[in-house]
Amino acid sequence: MSITKRQREIVEFLLEHPHEVTAGEIAVEVKVSARTVHRELLMIEQWLEPLGMRLEKKSGTGIRIYSGSDDLSTLRQKLEGNEYVEFTPEERKLFMLCILLDEAEPVKLLALASDLKVTVSTVTTDLDDLESRIRQAGLKLVRRRGYGVKITGSEAIHRRAIAALALEMLDESDLFGRQPEQGGSLVNQKLLGMIGHSDVLTIENALWQPDIEWLEKIPERQYMKLLIQLSVAVVRIRRGFHIERPRSGTGSAATAGKVTEPHETRVPVFMASRLCSVLSSQLGMSFSEEEQHYFHQLLMETEQQLLSSSLLPIDDLILMDRVHSLTDQMQKRAGYAFHEDRLLREGLIAHMIPVMERLEAHQVIRNPLLQQIRKDYDILFEQVKASVLQAWQGTEVPDEEIGFLVMHFGASIERLRALKQDIRAIVVCNSGIGSSRMLSSRLSKEFPEIQIIDSVSWYEAARVPTEEYDLVLSTVDLPMEEGQYYKVSPLLTADESERLRHFIKTTTLQRQHRKPRETGDEAPNRYSDPDAMETTLLEIVRVIGKFQVHALDNAHLDFAHSVLAMCKIVHRAGVLKDPGEVARLLEVRESMGSQKIPGTRLALFHTRSESIYRPSINLFQLEEPLLQTMDDPEGVSHVLLMLGPKELSKESLEVLSEISALLLQEEMIALLGKGNRDEIIHYLSRELVGFYRSKNEIGGH
Repeated sequence: MSITKRQREIVEFLLEHPHEVTAGEIAVEVKVSARTVHRELLMIEQWLEPLGMRLEKKSGTGIRIYSGSDDLSTLRQKLEGNEYVEFTPEERKLFMLCILLDEAEPVKLLALASDLKVTVSTVTTDLDDLESRIRQAGLKLVRRRGYGVKITGSEAIHRRAIAALALEMLDESDLFGRQPEQGGSLVNQKLLGMIGHSDVLTIENALWQPDIEWLEKIPERQYMKLLIQLSVAVVRIRRGFHIERPRSGTGSAATAGKVTEPHETRVPVFMASRLCSVLSSQLGMSFSEEEQHYFHQLLMETEQQLLSSSLLPIDDLILMDRVHSLTDQMQKRAGYAFHEDRLLREGLIAHMIPVMERLEAHQVIRNPLLQQIRKDYDILFEQVKASVLQAWQGTEVPDEEIGFLVMHFGASIERLRALKQDIRAIVVCNSGIGSSRMLSSRLSKEFPEIQIIDSVSWYEAARVPTEEYDLVLSTVDLPMEEGQYYKVSPLLTADESERLRHFIKTTTLQRQHRKPRETGDEAPNRYSDPDAMETTLLEIVRVIGKFQVHALDNAHLDFAHSVLAMCKIVHRAGVLKDPGEVARLLEVRESMGSQKIPGTRLALFHTRSESIYRPSINLFQLEEPLLQTMDDPEGVSHVLLMLGPKELSKESLEVLSEISALLLQEEMIALLGKGNRDEIIHYLSRELVGFYRSKNEIGGH
């Protein structure tokens, strides 16, 4: 097995630094991102294994090459006599794909073999592997004897394929950092040339026009996607590839594979024209009417991610249901309270949005860390895989994606295992100082949050003032109240550690919540921003306090008139100004995808508008069901209407998002079905106070 030029540079750097170095330090040295370093380290580990060496990774310290004898001379000799390869097999296929996407004319197999330093037979095999990927992108691979190889398809789809490949392989350090010829793999160098690396900053500056303020609100990855798509277009135009003129009776080819124009958009045509005008003067090139339309379409696609009527950061209830089902399965298998970890839920939802798009489009998902994840988290990997199979029946999920999900659940386990605050403990061992030290050592390793303030006899333990400690840990039974001490063995086995962790969370910390203690000048769990916490609490009280249940007689009313009737009722309560406008926005949102909660007769209708004065939630019990179809004859019998003003504080959004997430809980669904206002308010109060408390704990940790 050989290594690439970049991998060789990393090994040489590690040899020059026999003590641990971090991935960040390596990244600076070889001029790549830390993510790329981790990817390369996996290949280096495979290369080192036959030499009897490995990479030793210490959490919080760094990485070094470990040989067992600390003699690295064999490795140095290996490097001196080893010629690095230009490509790994995977990189070779990607480089071949780049060549074919970049060429206007057919490429001979012999030329590809020569460029890649492999045989024609290898090229043929690689093309077989690439063909399905090319087809999934909407393009066609043409191979004919005497003709060569060429990728064919519309120019719009061609550009999309290049941009998608660049988005997959490049990160910010590639896009805004070094020049293409400075380090990096040949694949990345080729891609940077295909997307016009030298013009990216010029295009970005031109993009920031005064009246495109919504750019500041789009997610980072969506912004990077737009920037790459525009850059690819500029390169292709310069090289003579143009968007086709629309044929009579058909739409422009620029719209191929596009979403339809949204009902509401803040991207008038003149914005794209002005962008093209600025680029024309700065880059010395012209843009046809078709190209200006193509740019307009790209801007609209990006802006559609932030439709003004969208109230919740994540409003895809089907996606939320998938995350909830997976979390439910994992909670049963692994035994951790994953539903209590809101960071896990938010992380999974954010992660799943692009993943589901790729799975539905049958795109290739790459995970360079898969091998290491399977090695380090073998049990958790199998648990996640089994949970996905059960929770997402009918969806084929590759191991690469399972690996990413494992990382989310692994991080959640670490958070759930953490105690989130310091615990003052007294240790009691009846068998001597040796046992006491053994137990103290095990506690320090397993529970860094536990501060051992003293080791005493059982007689002394019962007489230490209770305000001086939080917990007594003893190897013998003590004449103390249950809940004040916990019995363990000096060895503190793994099972005992988990039981102790549970005891501290359910007993010790709960007692502290009831009677908070001060440490120095401030309490241990005080939130870093008291004003924000107060705002959150006031928002919870305001939203819940004005919650109402309404019986709506919508007999003989269609969807539009039923929604209008709801808005008129809320209008009379002083929540909004124009019922007609809000009803129209609710219609637009429903046209984008059903808001019915899977497996129920409940729907969440929501929107935001300048016509809405304050956040509001109301439950409507319908006389006749809505949204009935052949596949769903029962339709919707209850509607939770959630409204918010155009400008909404971060705290308000968090509260409304938390309420929407509760709609996946069986207890919440059952209560909404019964329609008892007092019971619903009691449930919401209990859950949102828990949400408030968890924010308080996280902030003070």
